[in-house]
Amino acid sequence: MPAPLTSLPPEENAELTLSVERAFREAAVLERLEAIWAVILAKCFLLQWAIEAFQIPIRGLVYVWLLTFAMATMASALYLRANRMSLRVVPWQSRVSSALLAGLLLGLGSLAYAHGARGWLPAGAAAGLACGLLGNWALVRGVLSGASEQYVGAVAWWVFGWQAAQDHDGRALLWVGLGFLGAQALPGFVRLARRRREQRV
Repeated sequence: MPAPLTSLPPEENAELTLSVERAFREAAVLERLEAIWAVILAKCFLLQWAIEAFQIPIRGLVYVWLLTFAMATMASALYLRANRMSLRVVPWQSRVSSALLAGLLLGLGSLAYAHGARGWLPAGAAAGLACGLLGNWALVRGVLSGASEQYVGAVAWWVFGWQAAQDHDGRALLWVGLGFLGAQALPGFVRLARRRREQRV
């Protein structure tokens, strides 16, 4: 009896091949979602800067941040569900990634508290330090993954952080928004395009 037609490798390697393909697909899904969220954050920071700079009579907290985050979270959950993945803020399956992300969130939260609640830091200094933390995070991720785009993103974050620290406080949100756009989203989409080309080859 002839063997059934299939694109899978022999039985002893089929399970391993499917596991590898699933891991690559999940990594691509998460990287795509990360790049899209970087665009979303960039939009929020840039709109909030425009509201304050041009005195637009709009409540940024409600119509920019809360509305955007509610819609983006629902869209992300549906996107992950369509790809049979659960919504996880912290990837607990990877201890290194979890520690990096937890440390980043703790650092950014401390900066937000020091600036917003206590007034210990001016807006420009807080934005510069935040960009520096994001640049360090991108650098460590580049070392762990070997992705050159992460190195470019790290350098871009540091440049935006230096600009935020040097500029006046009214432009702090502008530099953070440009950082998410140019140092986070753009390298992420470039990395995705490179992976698609490598898979075709």
